[in-house]
Amino acid sequence: MKLHVQLFLPLLTAASRDHTPKHCTSLNSTCWPSPSAWSAFNASLSGKLLAPHPAASPCHLPAYNSELCSSAKQNWTSSDWRTAQPGAFSALVWELGPEGQCFINSTKEDPCQQGYVAEYMVRASSVSDIQQAVKWAAKWGLLLTVKNTGHDHLGRSSGEGSFGIWTHWLKGRVWHDSFTVKGGRENKGVPAVTLMAGEQWLDVYRDADIRGRIVVGGSARTVGAAGGWMTGGGHSPFSHFYGLGVDNVLEVEIVDANGEVKILNEYTDPEHFWAIRGGAGNAWGVIISVTYKTHPNPTHIQAIFAQYTTNDSTANREVVRRVLEALPAITEKGYIGYGTLADGPVGLILSQANATNSTRDEVLQILDQVGNVTGVETQAGTMEFPTWLDYCDLFLHDPNIATNIIDSSRLLTEDVLVNKTKELLDLMEAYPDMPGGFNFIGRVNNNERDKTSVHNSWKQSVGVFSMGIDWKDDAPLEEKRRKKLRGVEVSKRLETIVGKGSGTYVNEANPYEPNWKETFWGEKYDRLERIKRRVDPRGMFVCNRCVGGDIEYTP
Repeated sequence: MKLHVQLFLPLLTAASRDHTPKHCTSLNSTCWPSPSAWSAFNASLSGKLLAPHPAASPCHLPAYNSELCSSAKQNWTSSDWRTAQPGAFSALVWELGPEGQCFINSTKEDPCQQGYVAEYMVRASSVSDIQQAVKWAAKWGLLLTVKNTGHDHLGRSSGEGSFGIWTHWLKGRVWHDSFTVKGGRENKGVPAVTLMAGEQWLDVYRDADIRGRIVVGGSARTVGAAGGWMTGGGHSPFSHFYGLGVDNVLEVEIVDANGEVKILNEYTDPEHFWAIRGGAGNAWGVIISVTYKTHPNPTHIQAIFAQYTTNDSTANREVVRRVLEALPAITEKGYIGYGTLADGPVGLILSQANATNSTRDEVLQILDQVGNVTGVETQAGTMEFPTWLDYCDLFLHDPNIATNIIDSSRLLTEDVLVNKTKELLDLMEAYPDMPGGFNFIGRVNNNERDKTSVHNSWKQSVGVFSMGIDWKDDAPLEEKRRKKLRGVEVSKRLETIVGKGSGTYVNEANPYEPNWKETFWGEKYDRLERIKRRVDPRGMFVCNRCVGGDIEYTP
């Protein structure tokens, strides 16, 4: 993996051209601030400047600490623990980097390198902390990263030799019975909640339940509710009725490229507001808070489970074929869920708020027919939960914590699922080390789609299909590179099957996506880039495959 930085050069005045930043990292001692400068900066922050290290550093010299090492090993795959560590990331590939070493199970004498963990990081607990950090990065031209929970599949919250802002501890929830956006011309407000950047979804859901409300959020416990999930679109178990996360955003408060606080909504700056709702990553500023519409708590949540088991590859292929072809009918009935299509148990988990018994019986009949294959054992059933929180307490979890998994993904339409089934099956068989599945199944309410920068492919999508690949931390470098290249091959094959111009869900995409501008944003990219040049003319906010700056990680 190599890092390429190609700063866009907007049409600026001669004076402003002189201020185009040359992003400085700790790898370049001639531009990096001196120890005394960092010390003075830390004093101005009242000691909130951290020097983080990878999560396994207490298990290695010279920082070895038996008690902290034991804690790290015990909590290694805990998302709650990881999100509370400044140097820990959910995906190890973005913590250690391509060649980094700081393994949890190696000896204490083995190396522990900094990897992609920021050299210094501000533990932001106030808006002022963020403002100071942005201005500091601008002053020195530093490569700035923004980390919330460390749950970023494209490596946008870390960077080798970078200076980071950690918003995990910027907590706060304000519930509104009648919220009106700043500058709004309408007096009628709507029920809403303002979430600070450090809030995480399960905490929000618990608080919402007390108030008899739901928020359109993600199917994970510790994902940040007001960060990258939102800027990437953010799908939800409630998206069939209420759209994607960005469709429910009323207002966003950010620190902009000048270090100033800016309120974004449809009145204050419609273009910037459009861009941040789907423009992905931290390209649009450092988020302070997001205000979402809230909705009444459903009367019940109905869940359907199906698992198909066989030892016969031919029968397995037939079951997967039937699953693919059945998804349009299932999603048409309002069900949303997830699925695994591996060569082994094929499984689906589906749910719907306020679903009827007749709709449930129709879906169960479809699922029974899917498993009506010789040599296949079918297990299917339903569960009903009185509230969304009851469902969350049992099923909400954070998958793939402390792994190196990367996904190659595409949004699939009904036409592809029905008429390109053979091509999808052949692709999965050609890459048996990359199990296929659906990170999301469902038809999304797209009434707000043209008001956001999310890819238009969502308008016809029935689900997010993905094929993932993983490797051991200490795998040989050539093996790691070979597997990443296989992921790129699959992305290209998927584009051939689905068609050029097809899109994907940005937050669960291939971090090495070759045709990323079109795949992430399609025809909306050019408009996004024009807005980026206006709101961040010096290119302060850059990240992997983000609008405008173009940092691109390569295998």
